[in-house]
Amino acid sequence: MNHRTPARAAFIAGLLLTGALAQSQSQSQSWEYRSMQKDPMTGQYSKDRFRASTITLEEKDGKAVFRMISGAKGDPCFSRGDLPAEVQRDAQTTTITVLPPLAGCQPFRFVIRNDGSGGVRQNPRGERWVDDGNERGLTPVK
Repeated sequence: MNHRTPARAAFIAGLLLTGALAQSQSQSQSWEYRSMQKDPMTGQYSKDRFRASTITLEEKDGKAVFRMISGAKGDPCFSRGDLPAEVQRDAQTTTITVLPPLAGCQPFRFVIRNDGSGGVRQNPRGERWVDDGNERGLTPVK
């Protein structure tokens, strides 16, 4: 008995095509982000001085890309357009880790709560990730 009928072959081809199309579709998410600015008097970053920015995560074909859109000149380590990212998700959070390709730029990551209530930016310190201590917003763009 031959199970390779034209109808079955067409069905299998359709499933394969549907799977390929689903993998090639891109998924994009954006969050509001507070970019801290330096205080002109002290030269230190100020919790009270920030500009509204947007961070975007786009996932396509198994790859993730991070992008920051800012109204002013930003930090060259992460405002240079598309940067490769690694993404981990669990029930509570989405973690986006960015490894900037520029020499001298440190990796950073965002841990964003899936319920839309915000999140934190973290920087590496030794073997651990540590919150940067600034209110960054990290709420979904509406």
